[in-house]
Amino acid sequence: MNKLALSAAVAALALSPVLSQAAHADDSTPTYGANVNPNWQDNFFVDGQLGQTQARTSLLDHNNSVFQNVRFGWRWNGIVGPEIGYAYLGRPKADIGDGFASLSAKARAVTIGVNAKYNVYQNWFVTAHAGYLRSQTKFAYSGNLGGDYTTYNNGVFAGLGVGYDLTKNVSVGLNYDDYRINSGNSTSANYVGVGRNRTNVAAYSASVEYRF
Repeated sequence: MNKLALSAAVAALALSPVLSQAAHADDSTPTYGANVNPNWQDNFFVDGQLGQTQARTSLLDHNNSVFQNVRFGWRWNGIVGPEIGYAYLGRPKADIGDGFASLSAKARAVTIGVNAKYNVYQNWFVTAHAGYLRSQTKFAYSGNLGGDYTTYNNGVFAGLGVGYDLTKNVSVGLNYDDYRINSGNSTSANYVGVGRNRTNVAAYSASVEYRF
């Protein structure tokens, strides 16, 4: 029995450095907050989104359209910071007079706001952003009295996402964004029959982010 106990003790002593190294290796891979980076120069990013928008308005019948968005920003400690962006919100339209004419509204927006990213488990993360936008909406009416008119208005936006870090610098994600835009004015009603409107544009997209 004493020889068995002595052998076990010797084996334990021999394996202790290996077990200690393995334990430290596990500790070096956090299960959350893996994106935390105190080096401010590593926390710039560019993000591209591609997907579909849905204009939630009764003014236009064909509400679905292409969504494109490019964002550039920075995050303090890799978690939260400012961003700027440019979004194409699609071109929904409506048929008028049994298809003899149509009305379309092409909206774009420059955005500025705050964004956040946090790894909830290893490479998986959640994101959020919100802020102010300046939109440009081009109305186009085709028909006997066809005409175009462009308006500029203010609004707000917000969004949530979930994604996965492929590498230290590259991530992919799925996102939902909502843009509340004001379009038209009293003058546009005289040109294309559209007065001032407030529209929520929902955007569903996939994204790729690159961190410098």
